[in-house]
Amino acid sequence: MNQRIIDAQSEPIPAPPAARRRWTLALSLYSISANSLFSNAIWLIYLAAHGYTPFQIGLFEALFHIAKFVAEAPTGVFADLVGRRASLIVSAILSSISALLFLFPTFPGVIALGFALSGLGLAFRGGAESAMIWRLAELSGAPDQSARFSRLFSGIVILGLLAAAVSVSAGGFMSNVSVALPFVAQSLVIALGVAPLLLLPEKRLAHARARSPFAHFGAGMRAVWRDPWLLALLLLSALSASVFTTVGFYNQLYFHSLGFTLAAIGVIYGASNALDALYTTFAPRLIGLLPAPQLLAIFLGAEALGLLAMSLRAPWLGVVSFLLLFHLSDAVLYPALNTYLNQRAPEDQRATVLSLDTGFFSGAMIVLFPLFGFGLTSIPYDVAYRWTLAALVGGSLLIVVGALWLTHLRSRRPVSAGQ
Repeated sequence: MNQRIIDAQSEPIPAPPAARRRWTLALSLYSISANSLFSNAIWLIYLAAHGYTPFQIGLFEALFHIAKFVAEAPTGVFADLVGRRASLIVSAILSSISALLFLFPTFPGVIALGFALSGLGLAFRGGAESAMIWRLAELSGAPDQSARFSRLFSGIVILGLLAAAVSVSAGGFMSNVSVALPFVAQSLVIALGVAPLLLLPEKRLAHARARSPFAHFGAGMRAVWRDPWLLALLLLSALSASVFTTVGFYNQLYFHSLGFTLAAIGVIYGASNALDALYTTFAPRLIGLLPAPQLLAIFLGAEALGLLAMSLRAPWLGVVSFLLLFHLSDAVLYPALNTYLNQRAPEDQRATVLSLDTGFFSGAMIVLFPLFGFGLTSIPYDVAYRWTLAALVGGSLLIVVGALWLTHLRSRRPVSAGQ
């Protein structure tokens, strides 16, 4: 039996310091590799330059999220029952292949396959990565596991953001040499991430072989339904992230229409990742200092305010609000929401429940990304941004009210074991 297989335990034994350092280094190297996204600042412009309209690009992105959405539940179960390290290795392989397929822009079917494989690769990464970090926090023996998780998670995110900042900025300049170069570099670096993954401890449930995948998924869904605030956190995370991602990608075209060059856009997006790293350093302190409702209200508000400022079509105001408000909100909300979700997720179904986070996000993106692109064919950016702002604010309020209502209903009657 592989000695790195660690079955579920109610009281994890603290690992030796040397092992913990090795695992942290391995996870850090993997994060750098997985987040070396050389093509991120130019792929949308790259496709547009080959004749694809914003609506067609939106359909490609919808396909990415459809593939990811369909795969989220099976990959979450895979990570719980087969292994979280195994899930991350599959993710790296699929992501590496998908980047190479962008070298064939004249073949829409190949581009579509690239988007689908990218979505599938991200699904294998989704719940598994956060569950792996939570497990390392358990094995650290820290008295406050949540605080240890938020520090470790934020540190890994910072490394990934710095890798993204360097790679995205480099990708903008690489495209001046060859438009294919960012995609080739991205594929190679992501593939290298498999090596450090082999050093991480594997995790599967002690009863994995006897557990039906369908029964396991059903147990995860029941755990979410029994906890209205776990469900609310999943929905808030999906809403905030889908707005951030959609606007972030279409801002490439928005900034380009305002006169910024490809190299300048690469620098702006690289700077956004560098600032994300800076903002994320403060996230663990904020998570420990502020109650969850207060932190969520403040930074969802910052996301909304940044979106409002960007809708004013003032070039430098758009850049400043994009960097100082929009990215600030996401840099804090991402580790905060992951901490809150892990605190409430049951251990046996942890990766499955966490996969619902990215699954709901993909479900939102299936609708929002092509709808946003379609809207831009007939309305200006400012109107599209204001409608998105209304969806963010209205949706957040609806989710909170719904959780309060469900909590009120549950307090009035006992919940049966089958619910």
